Amino acid sequence: MAAKGWFKIKGVRDGDRTLDEQMKGLAPALSEASGKTILDLGCAEGCIAMEFAKAGAKRVLGIELLETHLLVAKMICKDYPQIEFIHSHLDDYVLNLTSFPRYDIVLALSVIHKLKDPALPLRFAAQSAKSLLVFRPPARLYKGMVRSKHSKTAVDVAAVMREEGFTLEQTIQGVRGESAQYWRRK
Repeated sequence: MAAKGWFKIKGVRDGDRTLDEQMKGLAPALSEASGKTILDLGCAEGCIAMEFAKAGAKRVLGIELLETHLLVAKMICKDYPQIEFIHSHLDDYVLNLTSFPRYDIVLALSVIHKLKDPALPLRFAAQSAKSLLVFRPPARLYKGMVRSKHSKTAVDVAAVMREEGFTLEQTIQGVRGESAQYWRRK
């Protein structure tokens, strides 16, 4: 079995989370995935990307920093030609873009607080979403603020999302105190 990862993948890799745990709260997004384009920021081993492909997504792009995660993702998703993975630090990826590609659904699940300035990936996620952004903040929020694990920088999620033209449609509680927030473009 390979080194420990984010997802527990039976016979492949031990990890911190099960796919069932991480899919909690994502059923509404899955139900509208058929024929859509999906961007999965911080896709880890690609398990969620694969679920969206199984649900009929036309194209899924996963961006992940850890090469060991991507090796597993490419292996387990090999039968889904509509899934593509990019190896990049999310900050670098965003800063090197000359234009923002648009996706029907953007997944920013438990990722922005892991970056130095959480506002940068949140704005990128919002600007990349044609209609729906599914956002999973860390379990602990302070007055709607997401704080970086690596700096004192914080972002007011609701303020950024309103500025980018979104309204909060619903919040679905998940495991470990986490939730899935559904932000819909107005």
